[in-house]
Amino acid sequence: MTDDAIQPGEPTPDTVASAEPRPERKPWFAPYRGVRFSISLKWLLAGTLIYALLLLVMIHANPREATFPIVGPSLYLTPIFGLPLVLRLMHRPGRIRRLLYFLLLLPLAHIAANYVAWYYAVSNFYQLDAQAVLIRNLTAGAWGGVTGATFAFTLLYLTGLTARRRAELATMAVATIALTVIGALGMAQGLVFTGQSADTHDREALILWFETIHLPWQIIFSLALAWLMRPPRAVKKPVSG
Repeated sequence: MTDDAIQPGEPTPDTVASAEPRPERKPWFAPYRGVRFSISLKWLLAGTLIYALLLLVMIHANPREATFPIVGPSLYLTPIFGLPLVLRLMHRPGRIRRLLYFLLLLPLAHIAANYVAWYYAVSNFYQLDAQAVLIRNLTAGAWGGVTGATFAFTLLYLTGLTARRRAELATMAVATIALTVIGALGMAQGLVFTGQSADTHDREALILWFETIHLPWQIIFSLALAWLMRPPRAVKKPVSG
């Protein structure tokens, strides 16, 4: 009889395995435990900077593609924004929801925002004076900003990546207003840099335009997301006398 043979009365490996408690599987929509504000903000800002750098490279390599309303580099690079945070938190609960939100749902929100702004700008392209042109640019940027923010925060709420309380809803409302203003100013100032013309032969002007639109918006959006995804405060129970 070998040393590793099972002795009489000794539990078999199957018995031992079944006796050990198995970790409880968390349901898909379990209450969100949250991530510290500093961690989320740091990695979202890292994604913002990587996105800005790759956008510069892609526009410089193929400037004509930059102005495509649906498949341009500013859109297909969107998953880069949240990828550093997703990878950093792969060991934490909620990884599937973060993958779904940052790599699929957020790019769809960006496509919707880009299309709405592009459609308004094209529909109101011909203007007679400088003031009308400025209003058109501000309005197009505002439509893009409010569409992107509304879709992004709604999807964040629906995927359960934020606490479902009135405080979070108020934060989303304030952030949406801020992102609408940032979108309007970014579009208008970006077109000032390009001389009101998205000339695909002028790479430097296109890069300035797209970076002016996206970089400030994503920084404010990162702040809002990090704040919304932080761990919810525990409710204090009254001390019984």
